[in-house]
Amino acid sequence: MRLFIAVMVSGECRNTLTNTLELMKQNGITGRFVPQENLHITLAFIGEYGSPEPVIDALSRISFQPFEIELSGTGMFGDTLWAGIKDHDKLRVLADQIRQELSSAGIPYDRKDFVPHITLVRRMKGSVKEYSVQPCHMTVGRISLMNSDLSSGSPHYSEISSFGNAG
Repeated sequence: MRLFIAVMVSGECRNTLTNTLELMKQNGITGRFVPQENLHITLAFIGEYGSPEPVIDALSRISFQPFEIELSGTGMFGDTLWAGIKDHDKLRVLADQIRQELSSAGIPYDRKDFVPHITLVRRMKGSVKEYSVQPCHMTVGRISLMNSDLSSGSPHYSEISSFGNAG
């Protein structure tokens, strides 16, 4: 299984991002657009891992109160366009807690610095200067252990387990 831990984007923010992506497509931006059901913030990427049970056990020790984040602005990692997260201190604390629990349980994960973002378009071509993501607020009330299945050529994400409140 190819595992990662994420906050799935929902509600108003998912609609806002989807509308922005549709407008970009209509105006000539090309690339691999992330489907709306795959929009997420990765808190920890585990990668290939046998059983999800040790990860579920580690995540069950995480406790947090729901909190608000605001999506605002865009940025690029090479040819990958992403939406940014404004005022993300609580999100960073949550990611740190998750990573500490994974470390304590001996579960390997990608140890790159946590850069809170939502990937929108990979291999993007075109100028995004005319487009911006409208600010929107979202409650982070749960985290999800996700499986990423790449067998169909494009990622298909499925939730294995979730923790917290729907908020």
